[in-house]
Amino acid sequence: MLRKKRDRTEPESEQPEDEVVIEELADEAEDDPGEEYDRSAGPFDLSEVDEPDAEAAERLDLGCVQVPLLDGLEVRVEVDPDTERPAAITFVRSEGAVQIQVFAGRKSGGGWDEARSDISRSLTNDGGLVDEKEGRFGTELYGTAYFTDEDGDQIEQRMRFVGVDGPRWMIRGVLLGAGAVPEDAAPLEEVFCSLVIVRGDAAVPPGTPLEITLPEQVPDAAEMVDEDDED
Repeated sequence: MLRKKRDRTEPESEQPEDEVVIEELADEAEDDPGEEYDRSAGPFDLSEVDEPDAEAAERLDLGCVQVPLLDGLEVRVEVDPDTERPAAITFVRSEGAVQIQVFAGRKSGGGWDEARSDISRSLTNDGGLVDEKEGRFGTELYGTAYFTDEDGDQIEQRMRFVGVDGPRWMIRGVLLGAGAVPEDAAPLEEVFCSLVIVRGDAAVPPGTPLEITLPEQVPDAAEMVDEDDED
């Protein structure tokens, strides 16, 4: 796990290549790309930042996403136990967290529209509730999932799903804790907006997760934290 260093003076799915080409040609022929989300405040494409080099900009390089190290931010890379490969990134800040995944997208956009349908169907099939509302990031989903703990008691978890389409990519986030309540979510929304997406030039089918990698170098402003030995 990585987090910004504290001030120590303070208390402590594969598709054949020819189908990919056909998909991209179809995207190029699309006349009406649809209404785009206004990303002027982020998340950003790599082409939109003044300094694309993560090390020079003191951003954490996690492959498909570069992360500015904001105050109080902890970064956790989640690993898929089946593949033993990084599958998602969780940002913990203040009283909540936001977990993100980045996917290849169509030039015409629409990835978040499709993802919302999948999320809604998955939640309701599992007995949860979901409501669609307009919010900070356009159309958002507010979900409630129910779990049973080892004592047989039912646990309720509230979640807020957000998504943004960019140039041939789509980023999806689920906000938990304070992040699920818009009035309390500013610290986590700042994290989400600060992210820089690195799509790359490779032909990738829309909907394919973009690769998350562990950083080769950690900026001076970051420190490694043992999750079993936190302050």
